[in-house]
Amino acid sequence: MSRLFRALLAGLALSLLASLAHAHAVLQSASPEDGSLVETAPDAVRLRFNEAVQPLAIQLIAPDGAETDLTAAVTGAAELVVPMPGLGRGTHALSWRAASEDGHPIAGTVLFSVGEVTGTAAAMPQTGPALRGAIWLARFLMTAGLVLGVGGALFGAVAGLTPRARRPVGVAALIGLVAAPAYLGLHGLDALGLGPAALATPAPWLAAWGTSFGPSVALAVLAALLALAGLRLPLLAWPALALLGLAYAISGHAGAAAPRLLTRPMVALHLAAACCWIGALLPLALSLRADRRGLRRFSAAIPVVLVLLLASGLVLAVVQLGRDPAQWLAPYGLILAAKLALLAGLLALAAWNRWRLTGPVLAGEAMAAAAMRRVILAELALALAILGLTAAWRFTPPPRALAQAQAAAPAAYAHLHGGELMADLSVTPGSAGPVAVAIHLIDAEMAPVSPVSVSLSLSMPERGIERLVRPAEAGAGVGEWLVPDLVLPIAGRWTVEMEIRMTRFRMEKLAGEIDID
Repeated sequence: MSRLFRALLAGLALSLLASLAHAHAVLQSASPEDGSLVETAPDAVRLRFNEAVQPLAIQLIAPDGAETDLTAAVTGAAELVVPMPGLGRGTHALSWRAASEDGHPIAGTVLFSVGEVTGTAAAMPQTGPALRGAIWLARFLMTAGLVLGVGGALFGAVAGLTPRARRPVGVAALIGLVAAPAYLGLHGLDALGLGPAALATPAPWLAAWGTSFGPSVALAVLAALLALAGLRLPLLAWPALALLGLAYAISGHAGAAAPRLLTRPMVALHLAAACCWIGALLPLALSLRADRRGLRRFSAAIPVVLVLLLASGLVLAVVQLGRDPAQWLAPYGLILAAKLALLAGLLALAAWNRWRLTGPVLAGEAMAAAAMRRVILAELALALAILGLTAAWRFTPPPRALAQAQAAAPAAYAHLHGGELMADLSVTPGSAGPVAVAIHLIDAEMAPVSPVSVSLSLSMPERGIERLVRPAEAGAGVGEWLVPDLVLPIAGRWTVEMEIRMTRFRMEKLAGEIDID
C-alpha cells in the first residue's frame, strides 16, 4: 500500500512541474475583420487569440484561386501577424491552422475584400471521416495499451506476474508503444489538413512534434519502454506510471484547463488510478488459480484507488463542464454521460467480485475462482469501452471551451424603428449556432417602456427558412427583454420582426434586418 501511495505522489509531483497556461484557444478578433471591405490593401493581417498559439499552416487564396503559403513569414503568439504580399482588388481568403496550448489544432478562414467584393474563396479542407476514425483508433490503442501495459507491470511489481500473465501485459505495452507515434503522425495530418500520403514527408511529423502532443507522446513512449523493462526489473514500473501520468497531463483538453495547478495533477492522478485498477484486471484474471497473493493485495488497495479515481474525475468533470448548463448537452457532455453509465456498470461488477466472490476465492473454491475470472473479463470489456469513449473526446471541445468561444465572439446588432417605439437588438455571439438575444425597448422620447409581452421572430425566406418565433422574457431592467435559447442555423442576413403588446388592446410591430456571420 505504501508503495502505491509513493507512486501516485510521484506522478502528482512531476505533473506540478508543468508550466501554467490559459485554456482552449479562441480567435477573438481579426484585422481586417472577417467579411470586411477595405479600400486600401493591408500590409498584414492580425489574428488575435485569447492565448498564445503556434501557427501550423497559413495560406492566402487570391480572387483568382492562386494560393500562397505564408506560414514561414508569420510572427507573434497571442497575436499572429501575417505579412501580406501585394494584394489586388477582390475578395481574399486567409486560411489558417494553429495549435492551441492544449495541443489540439484549431482552424478558420478570414475573408476580406480590397476595393470590391468578388465572391468567396475556398477554405482549408476539414478533417474527413476516414482520418477522424484513424485518429480515434490510434488514440484508443495508445491509451488502452499504455494503461494495460503500465498497469500490468505495476501489478507485477506489487504482487508478481505469473508466466501466463507476463506475455499479454508485454503485448499491451507494445501496442501502446507502436500506437503512440502513429497517433502523433495522424495528429500532424489533421493539424495541416493533409492526406495520408503526407505521412511519408517530414511536414506532419514536425508540425505535430511542435505542439504539446510532441513531448506528451515522447513521455508515453518512454513509459511504455519502462513498462516492458519492468517485466524483468519490477521497480521500473513505478517511474513508468509517473511518466504516463505526466504525459497525459501536459496535453489535451483536461490538462489545458485553468487552473492548471489543479487540473494537471488531477489528470495525472486520474490516469494513475485507472492504471492501478484497469491494468490489474488482466493479470489478476490469469493468476487466480496459480497465485492468490495478487487478489489479496488488490482487494486491500482497490478502495483507496477508487476514491482517488472518482475524486479526480469529479474535479475534472466540474472544470470541463463549466458554469453554463446550456452547453452541457454538447457532444462532450453526452460522451461523459455515456462514460458514467458504463462506469456505474463497472463499479457494480467490481462490488460483486469484492463482496460475493473474493472470500470464497481466497478460501480456495475453484468454482468461485472461475466465476470471478468471468466477471473480471466483463469488467475489462467495460473498461475498454470507457477508454474508447474517452478517445472520442479528441474531437469534442469541452463545454467550458464552447462557453469561452461564445463569450469571445462579437455580438451582432440591429436597430428597429417604428412610429412611437424603437428597439435595439444584440445577438451574442453574432455567428450561426446557439445565440442569446437581448432587446432594449424605448419610446420616441428615448425613455424605456414596459410592455405586457414581447415576441421575436427571425426568418430568411430566400434560403427557405420561415419564421422562427420565440417569446421574450422580461429582463432585470425596465424595457429589457431576453431570448436566451435561440438557434440560428446558418449565417447571412436575417429578417427580424417583433410584436410588442403594450396593453390588452394595443399591439406594436417592428421590423428590420440583422447580419449574422
